[in-house]
Amino acid sequence: MVNYQTTTQKVNSIRFGSAKIEVGEDVASLVNLGTAQNIEFTEEFTPIVLKPDNAPEITVGVREHYATARFDLWEVDLSNLNLIRGGIDTYTPIAGDPVTVTDEPVKLTGTKMVRLANKNGDGSEPTFIVVKGSDGDEMVRNTDYVLGVDAAGWPVIGRVATSSNIADGDTVKVTYTYTPNASAKLSTGGKNIINPRVVRLTNTNAAGKKFQITIYAAKNQKGIELKLPGDDSEDPVAVPIELKGIIDPTRTAGDQLFEILDEQGV
Repeated sequence: MVNYQTTTQKVNSIRFGSAKIEVGEDVASLVNLGTAQNIEFTEEFTPIVLKPDNAPEITVGVREHYATARFDLWEVDLSNLNLIRGGIDTYTPIAGDPVTVTDEPVKLTGTKMVRLANKNGDGSEPTFIVVKGSDGDEMVRNTDYVLGVDAAGWPVIGRVATSSNIADGDTVKVTYTYTPNASAKLSTGGKNIINPRVVRLTNTNAAGKKFQITIYAAKNQKGIELKLPGDDSEDPVAVPIELKGIIDPTRTAGDQLFEILDEQGV
């Protein structure tokens, strides 16, 4: 017979799974970095200890308080590397030839913004946009529909709630011209200031509940390492990333380094 020493106190606090990694200049502009492995978060600090001659040592605070996110990034996207590295590089997208898409079907539900299937390489809005209803009539921008570009540079379209021509759930046909990038270039050297980035690690369980860590001001700590495996290897190229969070003095004391948001264990 097994003699257990305790019982599980809160089963929802047992965590499983990895995390989505997002980085941005601020919370509003976070970019999903995609596929990675060996994702980890660590906090470290050095206690401030007083050691009197005639009494036990006294811990009075902490210094060198940091929070670090580390991972091996599989998606070697130069625009994301440029973002991660905090402004020490020059990133140059090189435009290709324009492409015209005719009558792309897009279902509009409520006023939710929906991405089009293609984007400009520079993240700007596509040109020569024509939107037609199911009957083939041309719709009017800002009367029947609205257009924009989301934080990742994708063009998005949404229905205007008061439109008399596009009903909730209708499928419209969008014709537009976009210019993809033919290539991209990342160059570096001569810029010495690494700007901090917001880093967010989000684990979402099967119930859609989040366990989320946000580091407010993290700076890149590593140069680019590209270890190219053999042609017969099944392992992809992985770029080791280390982002070290520092105290953000613009925030309130007690909330200057990181935040953990838990929807799973409550």
